[in-house]
Amino acid sequence: MSLKVSVIVPCFNQASYLGETLESVYKQTHQDWECIIVDDGSTDNSKEIAAIWCKKDKRFLYKYKENGGLSSARNFGLKMACGEYVQLLDSDDLIKPKKFSEQLKDLLDSEISVSDYLSFIDGTNNEAPHRYLSPFLSEEDYKKQVILDWEYRKSIPCHAVLFKRSLILENELSFNEALPNHEDWVFWTQLFYYSKSIKNNKNILALYRIRKHSMSVDFKLMKQGFLQAAKILQRFFKQEKDTEFNELAKEKYHEVYQRGRVPFIKRIKSKIYSKLAYCYRYVRKN
Repeated sequence: MSLKVSVIVPCFNQASYLGETLESVYKQTHQDWECIIVDDGSTDNSKEIAAIWCKKDKRFLYKYKENGGLSSARNFGLKMACGEYVQLLDSDDLIKPKKFSEQLKDLLDSEISVSDYLSFIDGTNNEAPHRYLSPFLSEEDYKKQVILDWEYRKSIPCHAVLFKRSLILENELSFNEALPNHEDWVFWTQLFYYSKSIKNNKNILALYRIRKHSMSVDFKLMKQGFLQAAKILQRFFKQEKDTEFNELAKEKYHEVYQRGRVPFIKRIKSKIYSKLAYCYRYVRKN
């Protein structure tokens, strides 16, 4: 039986990190892999960095495409993949040398393996504990948890997962290219939904880089994308005629919608207090 792993590395103007990322693939103790580098219209020297590794090892494959976004690049790579297993890896993140060998053991009697991960601050070896949520779901109830706990209670970086490619082939799965964000949540929810079992691997096998500009997030845009993703999942489960999971997606939608909202009474009180404070300052001034 083939144990080939197809690694998909989308890249857009991240040449400064790409070499280190590809090196982490090169150092894998499991030797049967291919690494598909998808250059999503980069204008920096990503092509030159990729060429160095393609020349060094024929298991690295470089493909250029016009810019279409992260989901488009991942889908491009998934269509090219020919391994029995799939590893998604963003071009600024890293994987530990034993990642494939450790998680392939899990996949002997499971379809998906989720490892632990460590968040580190770019340019240092310092851990960023404030950017960590457990990636581990209940091995019995994971299909529901990935819907209800995503982002607020659980976090699963894409490179923490190793899964059987048959799951996406048999169920025609891909990343939604219309979503501005949270496309990974939709993908993992659907992948987990179709799977028969997962394994949690307690080893830290993925390293997640925290960059300075990633500290500032457009929360309004992220929330809009999250809500849009929840609607897509509702339609998905409706098509599957799964009423229970459709209700779970609705529940998550309402949680996201309410997140960060100030109750109506509090907003009114706040406005009243502001008006009173303004009047008080005005009276004292005059």
